[in-house]
Amino acid sequence: MSEPASSESAASQTTSRRNPVPRLRGPSASMPDATPVVADAAAPTSQPPAGHDDLADEAAGAPRRWWSHAVSTAAVVAVLTGLAVWGHATQWTMPKFSSLIGRGSGAADDWCSEHNVPESQCIECNPKLAPKSKDFGWCETHGVGQCPLEHPEVVQLKNPPSVGTADLDRAGRALTLMPRTANSSSCKMRDKRIQFASIEAMTKTGVDIAVVEQGPLTESLQANGEVVYDENAAAHLASRAAGTVWRVDRQVGDRVARGDVLALIDSPAIGQAKAELLQAVAQIRLKHADVTRLGPLAAEGIVAGRRIREAQAELDAAQIRLAEVQQTLSGFGLGMVPPAMLDLPVDQLAVQLRYFGLPGDLGERSGQPISGNLFPLRSPLNGVVVQRHATAGEQVDTATMLFSVADVARMWLNLDVRQEDIPYLSAGQTVLFHISNGGQEPDHQGTIRWISTAVDPQTRTVKVRVELANADGRLRAHTFGTARIVLRTEPKAILVPAEAVHWEGDCNLVFVRDKDFLKPDSLKFFHVRQVRVGARDGDRQEIIAGLLPGEVIAGRNSFVLQAQLLKSSLGAGCGCCNGEAK
Repeated sequence: MSEPASSESAASQTTSRRNPVPRLRGPSASMPDATPVVADAAAPTSQPPAGHDDLADEAAGAPRRWWSHAVSTAAVVAVLTGLAVWGHATQWTMPKFSSLIGRGSGAADDWCSEHNVPESQCIECNPKLAPKSKDFGWCETHGVGQCPLEHPEVVQLKNPPSVGTADLDRAGRALTLMPRTANSSSCKMRDKRIQFASIEAMTKTGVDIAVVEQGPLTESLQANGEVVYDENAAAHLASRAAGTVWRVDRQVGDRVARGDVLALIDSPAIGQAKAELLQAVAQIRLKHADVTRLGPLAAEGIVAGRRIREAQAELDAAQIRLAEVQQTLSGFGLGMVPPAMLDLPVDQLAVQLRYFGLPGDLGERSGQPISGNLFPLRSPLNGVVVQRHATAGEQVDTATMLFSVADVARMWLNLDVRQEDIPYLSAGQTVLFHISNGGQEPDHQGTIRWISTAVDPQTRTVKVRVELANADGRLRAHTFGTARIVLRTEPKAILVPAEAVHWEGDCNLVFVRDKDFLKPDSLKFFHVRQVRVGARDGDRQEIIAGLLPGEVIAGRNSFVLQAQLLKSSLGAGCGCCNGEAK
C-alpha cells in the first residue's frame, strides 16, 4: 500500500521542481504554504524520464538560432556594402550638418557655405543653372587652355570678336623673343567659376573691375650704367716740348673750336727750330746761286761736269734740311712756313718767324717783347674745356697733362649687363636712359654701338657701350642711372593691371566677368581663365594669350576671388556639389 503514496510523492516533487512556489518576502515568509499541491488525477501514471522535454526543446531551437545568426550577418554585410557605395558616390566627404540632423530645407538652410551663395543658385553645385562652354582643351601653340586666339567663342563678350593675322603675329613675336612663364597643361583651375550672391555682395568685398585694353608696350631689359665722355671726341693735351707755361688763354667750362689757342708755351726747342730754318733758307739760297753760276760754265766746258753735279747735290741737301725744319715747326703747332715768306730777306724772315703761328694780337696783348721760343697749345676739336692743369710760369714737359677738351654734344653710356641677358642684345638697339634721382626728367635715347667680348671676372657682367645724344648739354660725365634696352615695341599689346594676374603654383589665372553679369535676373559669377603672360611695364601686365580686348576682369582686390577659388578646391562643398543636382 506504500507504492501509490511513493508515486504520488515523486510526482509532487517533480511538479515542485518544474513550478517552484515563489518565496514570500516579509513577515509571512516564514509561514508554511497553506495550499497543498495536489496531483492531477487525470495525469498518466507513466511519466517520461526527467529532462527529456529540455532536450527536445533544444533540438527544436537549433535551426532557429542558425537562421537568426545568418540574417544578422547578412544585414551587417548589406550595411557595409551600402556604406561603401555611398562613400564612393560622395568621394568620402561629409554631408552638411543640417542634413545629418534632419533639418528642413527652409530659407535658413538654403546656403552653400563652400561657395558663399544660396544652394539653389550655386552653379558649381548645380551646373545645369549655367552650363559650361565647350571644352576645347589645351593649346600647344600659345600655352593656355581654352585659347581665345584659336577659339574666340570662349570670350565673354556679347559679340564674339574676330581674331586676325595681326593678333596671331603679335603673340608669335612675344613668344619667340625669349622664354615666357609656362602654364601646366594639367592645371584644372580654368574649369572653375567664382560666384557672388549679388552685385551688392561683390561690392562689399571691395573687388573692383578692369577692362582688358589694347595699347603700346615697350619690352626691355634693365641695366645700371655710368655716363662718360665720348673717347672719340675727347682730348687730353700736354706740351709738345719741355718748357714753361708763358700764358693761359682758356679756363674750365669755356667752349672752344678746333684750332683755338689754349695756352702759350715758351720752349728753347722752338727757338732752335726757327734758327735751323733760317740756316736752311740761307743754304738753299747759296747753293742755288752756285748751281746758277756753274751751269753755263759747265756747258762751255770751262768747269768740269763733276763740279756742277756736286753743287746741285748740295742744293738738294739744303732743301731737304728746310723740309725737316718745316715739319718740326708744324709738329709744335706752328704750321708750315709759306713759300712767300721764305722768299723774304733773312733779316725780315727772322722777324716774321718770331710771330709765326701765334695769335695775331699777341704783341698788343702782351705789352712786352715777344720771345721767339713761343708756340701755341691748340684745341684739336670743338668742345668744352673740362679740365685745366696749366698755370702761367709753371715748368712742364711732354708727360704733363695741361688741358682736357671734350665734345659734350655726344656722350657714352657704359652699361653693366647681366651675362644671361647678352643673347638678347645686338648693336643698333635703342636704349632709354634715366638719371638716378632725375625725378620727372625725360629719358635720354641712345643706340648700342659695342658689346664687349669679355665678362668682368668680379661682377660677372658684360660691358655694353651706348652713344647718347646730348645737344642740350643736360647729361654730365660720371652720372649714374638706369637704362632700359628696348627689345620689342608692341603698338597694340593686350594689357591688364598687374594685380589682376595670379599665379596658382602651375599656371597664371585671371577672373573674367560673365557676359550676362549685369542682367537683372542673371547669376553673378566670374570665369577662371588661364593666361600666358609676357612683359611687365610698370603696373601693367602684357597678356600674350588668354584674353581679348573688351573683356571685363577682376582687378583691384581680386585676391578675394583667389581665396574663394582655393577654398573651393580644398573643401567638400555642400551636399549637392558632387553631382547631385537639386
